[in-house]
Amino acid sequence: MLERQLSDRAWIVGDDYTIADIATFPWVNNLITFYEAGELVGIADFPNVTRAWQAFYTRPAVIRGRHIPERPKAG
Repeated sequence: MLERQLSDRAWIVGDDYTIADIATFPWVNNLITFYEAGELVGIADFPNVTRAWQAFYTRPAVIRGRHIPERPKAG
């Protein structure tokens, strides 16, 4: 469904980046990177999802957000 939704638009809702993208692409990222399930789900067969996922993770705010340091341990 996501592949079809992204087939004629840049982002999930349209050509504008929205909260729908902010909510969805971390799930896609975890599926591919954390769970290493990209091959299992055939991510290569979903070029529109892959394109949008890569665009999401190259956004400056997303890059900054992914590199927030860990909270110091209580001492």
